[in-house]
Amino acid sequence: MRPHEETAGPEEGGGGEPRRFARTPEDFECLVCGAAVRGDGYTNHCPACLWSRHVDVHPGDREAACRGLMRPVAVEMRARDSILTHQCVDCGHRRRNRTAPADAEAALFALARMVAEEVGRHGPEHAGPQRGGQQVRGTGPGSGAPRRRGRRR
Repeated sequence: MRPHEETAGPEEGGGGEPRRFARTPEDFECLVCGAAVRGDGYTNHCPACLWSRHVDVHPGDREAACRGLMRPVAVEMRARDSILTHQCVDCGHRRRNRTAPADAEAALFALARMVAEEVGRHGPEHAGPQRGGQQVRGTGPGSGAPRRRGRRR
């Protein structure tokens, strides 16, 4: 494996095959809300509305033929970061991406609330395909998150 290659883990949809990350700094205008977004090479969604676009086969390569809009369908809150799941409205492709500090907290919490309400209405079996755990995951008691081992606070 070359130094610029890494192995795709299960959360990226890989089965251990090598993939390349291409950092591609690009500014763009959001096709959903019209916000002007300044890209830093890692930006893959609008920080205002959280929508993305299906442009990559592997992160940064811009080789996807689809070009459909990708709806934010889930958010996983973790101790140090959050993960967004997008689903393409045209082809159904799903991808998980880390959130960015510039992402609107109100939009993240609105998405988490929407998913929680959907799960509450229909049960977890109707929440859509899941990878690597629950679609909405907190870290507090009763959240369903695994307990941390170690000294009690």
